Amino acid sequence: MKAYTVDGGRVVFDLGASSADLVSATPDAGWQMQVWKQPFWIRVTFTKGDREMSVFCTWNGHPPLVETYEG
Repeated sequence: MKAYTVDGGRVVFDLGASSADLVSATPDAGWQMQVWKQPFWIRVTFTKGDREMSVFCTWNGHPPLVETYEG
């Protein structure tokens, strides 16, 4: 398992060789959270006012890759 902490919260994934599972996603106080799951990716987005932080995990034909974005 691997944890990723960003402004807005913390996300934990169980990363396998060719897939991933979301273990937990916890927003910080005052932040909202949304989760989207598809066959080859998971997105967790934390929002507060006009701030948005997203954690993406993708594994379509490659080992799981986790990236973070501020929008």
